[in-house]
Amino acid sequence: MRTYSANGIVLRRIDLGEKDRILTIFTREYGKLSAVAKGSRRPGGRFGSVSEPFTYSKLMLSSGRDLDVLSQCEIKESFPHIRCDIANIAYGIYMLELVNAFLDKRQPNPDMFDTLLSAMYILESGTDPEITTRFFELQLLSILGYEPSVDACIRCGRRPADGRIFFSSSLGGIVCARCDAPPKDSVKARAAVASYILALRRAEPHKLKDMRVPKGARRDLALILRRHIRYQLEHDLKSVEFLDVVAATEVNCPPV
Repeated sequence: MRTYSANGIVLRRIDLGEKDRILTIFTREYGKLSAVAKGSRRPGGRFGSVSEPFTYSKLMLSSGRDLDVLSQCEIKESFPHIRCDIANIAYGIYMLELVNAFLDKRQPNPDMFDTLLSAMYILESGTDPEITTRFFELQLLSILGYEPSVDACIRCGRRPADGRIFFSSSLGGIVCARCDAPPKDSVKARAAVASYILALRRAEPHKLKDMRVPKGARRDLALILRRHIRYQLEHDLKSVEFLDVVAATEVNCPPV
């Protein structure tokens, strides 16, 4: 079997038998691939830690007929802060699933890899997980060519003014309130959300920690991007439900 090395982030894992796991790994060099981590379910197994989602490692793999086989690994970052906070876990798993859903196997995308790795480090640094995720969604959509158009109304070309706008997933952008009959698939949002989308799109990663987004704009951002992503994928992500539960719990939890 041919042996090769790659830098990879574990996106998901599936148990295989009583001892092994199948890992979905996003590598910088070869794109997304699947590999068997033999013995990773056994206590003290040498691939136990590397098979956890979020783990960033230098990997040695052997090409197999159906699945590649993990032969060696060197963990570069395990992101412990992400793993110890339920909100970080929820948003982090969502970002991993987002990459897994959009990318085909064996299609290298170094820009996407670097963006995901950067987002993991931002989340690890203690930056607001919701803001980090909105930033990542916009970067991902831009890299893949699905970037929503919010600079001006899709129909009339006017910039959004104060008040309300409509976002249409089928049109891929906003329609201002002055244009009659918004598309049937559109959602209503505050016009100010367009400026937050633009700010996040252009933000430097190390400055995200200082970004302040009010609750209303957060809701509009989440709604618009969720609708847009669902339209592109033609289905919802499984992690969205978990994300909603965690978000609702945080809102309803009284301050300590």
